[in-house]
Amino acid sequence: MRWMHRFEAPIAEGPWSRRREIGVTATGVAFTVLASAMVARDQWPILQAELAGGKWLQATGHAAFLLVASLLVYGGGVYQITRLLYALRRHQILPDPLEPTGPAQLTVLVPSYKEEPEVIHQTLMSAALQEIDGLEVVLLIDNPPNPSAPEDVALLKAARSATGEIQTLLDSQRLAIERLLAAGDSVGAAEHAAAWFEAQAAHWIDRPSAASPHTDHFYACEILLDRAVRLRQEAARESVNVSRLIASFSVRLSSFERKLHPELSQLANKAMNLNSYIGLMTGTITGTGTGTGTGTGTGTVRASEFLITLDADSLILPGYAEKLLGVMKAPGSERIAVCQTPYSAIPGAPGVLERVAGATTDVQYIIHQGFTAWGGTYWVGANAMMRLEALQDIAETSIENGHPVTRFIQDRTVIEDTESTIDLVAKGWRLHNVPERLAFSATPPDFGSLLIQRRRWANGGLLILGKTLKHLGRTARRNPLAASREAFVRIHYLVSITTVNFGLLLLLAFPFTSSVGTFWLPLTAVPYFALYGRDLRLMGYMPGDLFRVYALNLLLIPVHIGGVLQSLRQAFRGEPIPFSRTPKVADRTAVSPPYIAVTYFLIGQWTTGAFWDFYNGYPSHGVFSLLNAAIMAYAVGTFIGWRSSWRDL
Repeated sequence: MRWMHRFEAPIAEGPWSRRREIGVTATGVAFTVLASAMVARDQWPILQAELAGGKWLQATGHAAFLLVASLLVYGGGVYQITRLLYALRRHQILPDPLEPTGPAQLTVLVPSYKEEPEVIHQTLMSAALQEIDGLEVVLLIDNPPNPSAPEDVALLKAARSATGEIQTLLDSQRLAIERLLAAGDSVGAAEHAAAWFEAQAAHWIDRPSAASPHTDHFYACEILLDRAVRLRQEAARESVNVSRLIASFSVRLSSFERKLHPELSQLANKAMNLNSYIGLMTGTITGTGTGTGTGTGTGTVRASEFLITLDADSLILPGYAEKLLGVMKAPGSERIAVCQTPYSAIPGAPGVLERVAGATTDVQYIIHQGFTAWGGTYWVGANAMMRLEALQDIAETSIENGHPVTRFIQDRTVIEDTESTIDLVAKGWRLHNVPERLAFSATPPDFGSLLIQRRRWANGGLLILGKTLKHLGRTARRNPLAASREAFVRIHYLVSITTVNFGLLLLLAFPFTSSVGTFWLPLTAVPYFALYGRDLRLMGYMPGDLFRVYALNLLLIPVHIGGVLQSLRQAFRGEPIPFSRTPKVADRTAVSPPYIAVTYFLIGQWTTGAFWDFYNGYPSHGVFSLLNAAIMAYAVGTFIGWRSSWRDL
């Protein structure tokens, strides 16, 4: 068949030489340090002279400018150092999977809210086909249980039937394979399974959905055909791994709707959707919301030693569960609470916005891998394997509407994974990133939905900072060096959105001082952009995508600042910010009018400010402002569309 071949790794990052990338990155770090030192050498005497001469206003502006510039250099330095650490651990050898001693105590939880049937099917299949004996997959349906809109009724009906349909599909194949194995035909069993995977893949390749054809293609190739190729190879060698073959089709699927149970929390966020089911895993309940569509009729909530949380728009590759279990069960890993592979963007996006936003996600993967080397890993909530014992260790119970509610995953902020990370490390648990791309997630296809997602990501870091500093203080008393390295990456992760976006906004708004004349300052940013562009090229992105990433980040300045302001409002009022879910629509999500208005204002302000700079003797700042105004205008036209932005406004 025309599509039957072995596909390359989704993001090959090649040609990739560990020695070369270590050398290139180390050179960039050294140059940044040198350029920063030269800036300090040039600027310190000028600042001293301003202070000695009583030029307090000029000295204040000069110091403020250098502070903002230092924060931006700090951000670039974190990227370069984490890239270096990533290169050092990129080819780290994973522990060999342990020999199974019985069915694994592993449950995959898939929180879902108004997802399309195709999205749910692909995610559940990627989880259900993990070759783990005793695997259970639970779809946590959070749709309104009694919708009135026809489209919501259809989505709920499809979600409720999804697990039963997949269970029936996989059970029929398991029975067919078991019959062949009982007859002693292991090769025939492997060929039968391979043919089934090929037929499933053909459906998605030949009839992709209009909304996300690249996701369908990725699912067909990496989830289905990958298994078909391996089974064909095993059959050709007559060395079929029978236990793995049976385990692929031996999953138990079910679904659960917490909103059908008034005694459970009804708060509208992903954390409480997960918490409700985790809270039931040590007991048994029955009801219309449990076991819906499973075909089992048991309604049993099983306790498991390990959990995988997987967003309903994410896919995990073959071997994901097996490799992460190998890490979690390896000797010396008893205190690992979360093991994950930070997700990458599903490759091949047809739209420029989806591709460029996905590029920023793929680069974040590199940064998170570097975090692990210095003990600063954060749980990234789209996918992770967690130890139930660790979640129980940080659990908090309160009373809501007369019922006890236990929070294993905190929801005080909308970035529940980040806050729970600090809770875990404060209790002495560790988090670990596996240095392999094993999980992929969808990227919002339009700016309206991307705005909601990125604003949510920007909301909460400052609220967690105090708790993080307390943890770092305790660590410093035991191991100052480890605490300083951890603080270097942890603090940046929490404050970078605030410092970078406010800093860049201030730099563009007006010239702080005319005393900064060193050519070394702009050179501090050269290694950052050079290495960022290099990573994009290594991951297969287009040559101009570095420029487009910068343009998108400019366009996101009002979005990020909006998220930060929501955090400050929550800190001032003490009221949690509502969890804004990323919308799933077929067409496009309208951009909130205030963000369009602010974007228009910034373009106008930077443009008029540039002419003011030229007239008043600040030509370098004028060029800087005018150039960024032009790039912001390009971003509006490319990522939103001028006509669409005007309609949204």
